[in-house]
Amino acid sequence: MRSLLLAASAASFLLVAAACGGSETSAPTIGPPDRVEVASSPPTTGAVKNTVGTLAVKVSDASGQAVTGASVSFAANGGGGITLTPTSATTDATGTARTTIVLGTVAGTSTVTASVSGVTTPASITLTTIPGAVSRLVASPDNIRLNAIGDTARIIALAQDDYSNPIAGSATTYTAVDPTLVSVDGTGLVRALRVGGTTSVIATASGRADTVIVAVLAVGASACTGVSTPVNLAVGATSAVTGAQVCIGGGAVNSEFAVIAYNSSVDGSTLLNASFTANGVSAAPANSLTPTNRALAVRSSNGVASAPAPLADMAFHSRVLSMSHALNGRMSSARATRDARLSASRGSATGAFSPSASRTLIPATVAVGDLVLLNTNGTVACTAPQNKTFRVAAIGSKSIILADTANPKNGFSDTDYGRFAARFDTLVYPLDVGNFGAPSDLDANGKVAVLFTREVNALTPANSPSYVGGYFFARDLFPKKDATTTANDCPGSNEGEMFYMLVPDPTGQVNGNKHSLGFVDSLTTSVLAHEFQHLINAGRRLYFNTNASDFEDSWLNEGLSHIAEELLYYRESGMQPRQNLDDAAIRVNSRATYPLWKADAASNFGRLIDYLQDPGGSSMMDSDDNLATRGAAWSFLRYAVDRTYPNDTGVWSRFSNSIGTGVVTLRVGLQVDPTNLLADFSLANYIDDLGISTDPRFNHMSWNYRDIYTKTFIGFTNFPLLTTPVADNQTVSIQVKGASASYYRLSVGAGKEALLKFASGGGAPNSAFKFTVVRTK
Repeated sequence: MRSLLLAASAASFLLVAAACGGSETSAPTIGPPDRVEVASSPPTTGAVKNTVGTLAVKVSDASGQAVTGASVSFAANGGGGITLTPTSATTDATGTARTTIVLGTVAGTSTVTASVSGVTTPASITLTTIPGAVSRLVASPDNIRLNAIGDTARIIALAQDDYSNPIAGSATTYTAVDPTLVSVDGTGLVRALRVGGTTSVIATASGRADTVIVAVLAVGASACTGVSTPVNLAVGATSAVTGAQVCIGGGAVNSEFAVIAYNSSVDGSTLLNASFTANGVSAAPANSLTPTNRALAVRSSNGVASAPAPLADMAFHSRVLSMSHALNGRMSSARATRDARLSASRGSATGAFSPSASRTLIPATVAVGDLVLLNTNGTVACTAPQNKTFRVAAIGSKSIILADTANPKNGFSDTDYGRFAARFDTLVYPLDVGNFGAPSDLDANGKVAVLFTREVNALTPANSPSYVGGYFFARDLFPKKDATTTANDCPGSNEGEMFYMLVPDPTGQVNGNKHSLGFVDSLTTSVLAHEFQHLINAGRRLYFNTNASDFEDSWLNEGLSHIAEELLYYRESGMQPRQNLDDAAIRVNSRATYPLWKADAASNFGRLIDYLQDPGGSSMMDSDDNLATRGAAWSFLRYAVDRTYPNDTGVWSRFSNSIGTGVVTLRVGLQVDPTNLLADFSLANYIDDLGISTDPRFNHMSWNYRDIYTKTFIGFTNFPLLTTPVADNQTVSIQVKGASASYYRLSVGAGKEALLKFASGGGAPNSAFKFTVVRTK
């Protein structure tokens, strides 16, 4: 007994010692909230407005211990109007916080989250709200009008709950009150059996019903009867659609009409949708074009087909323009650097960098035969210069022609280079400067450098069917060493006015892409005119019009360069704009100058074909800089200037002296709001030279596109503008990019009327759409 008592006493002592803090273990420390997790959740599916239960979450620290007193915020997203009570709660002794969930009125999926300040990842559950019980049946449309025996329309019946959520799976039956007037099948398709009467079709499902009124028009009535007063148009007349519908009369004879859907937005990359339904039309007109991706060819002067030329690669030009726009933020510092260098050189009279200060590589004293190192890297702007050796091949009064010493053999000779210098000096320079203004002269040599280099050939992939004819890179107008900050240094700049040109490669030494001497020779002059406009435009924005903060939008910049090509044709051929030139004028009666049209102007027509074959999916104001965009931009500029002014004198220079971009430049260049011109251009593309209208708004004054495309080009029997034929009771989907249009053709029988209805998303047509009806026959 004694030994047991001693043991018990010892144990008691140890317990007391522990309680007094001898060698006891301290309580663990609770850290800040580290994670929040779902502890328990309610059912994940429930009907609208039902309480599904309670969501409980647990907050713990980094070691997994429960955190008491942490604030938890509950939220629901995904729609449906879920109610959470409460929306915030404090964790209890177990680290748990709770909220009760009541589903909302909209069927669908929602997420409920629990968030704690300082915890990166919230806890969440996903809930699905399903419709309630069937409350009603909704049949649409409310009314149907059928024009003749055999006409059909479909009823769509939808079971809904109290909150208008659709309920799938309800079997619907349809019953015609007067089965002698119309029939209706199990899918809701209503068909007229006789004319002249009104009845109802009753849709029934899940013990609910709805009624649709069906009228079959009497003999002599039309789809317009009681709905809209008919508009009777003379051939060539147009009518703008106001509202959502228009009735057109066919007149005494069978008539044809075009419906033009124009998107008035000037955001060319935005695609808008609408729909168009025609009731009461006859069989659709034929001869609507299906687009083709085949290579295009033009005739020789005597009418024989000539081989299609390779396609120009627009993707590279788009990248160069993007890289140039990326330098916009350096414009002001480039100007400051120029001003500092001018001051250091005691105010050069030329207003240019002094040769010594800018360390220019092409000084005014350069001579034929000199070797010059120049950066030819066309894939990056200011970094990673790839210097190549160039030999000065010719010097003109306004040009320095340089040839890459590594160019393929059997290319241009020095005689050729001398010829290009003379053509630039006497033709391209006065043409572009006279129209767009003088270029800058950073290197103070008074000339423009033209670099013929294999590096342009190398820009296209191996064995490519396309080519890059040449390019201008705005980086060459920026200083190598910026005077304000090293962040704006541009070691890749050649600090001078220059552009880069394709060279002949008869055997395909560069990437396997063969380009004959004759082919490259034929396009060189037009490329010089094109790229010189880019150089002038950029230089004037950078160093003349110093309030400009951006280079011109690509679509307009390219459009102006294509105008430069067209102006070159007029200058070389002796032709003039505003003469409605056709195949006879440019080819049949002008065989001596027809090669000039092929060299200088045919490419513009080829680009325009790409636009005409998909006008709704293209836009002159698009940001993609593809062939269709360029073709449309060129054609619109020519149309707008012809329409606004009797000649081109002084017009184009306003474009290159704008400090704004895009539509702002259009307004500056044209001196009028371009809104109406853009809309009228879409109509002119259809109406011009159809022989139905003399309205100048719908006239392309310089070119007879219809005649040239069907006679000068090979393979087009019709004008290549994509049109969609419209049949009776057919709903056509419309998709159109900003500042462009889609075209539709329909017929109306003699003495008949047709009702045209327009909508967007099932409601009123989008206000950006402008619909116009033109009677064409």
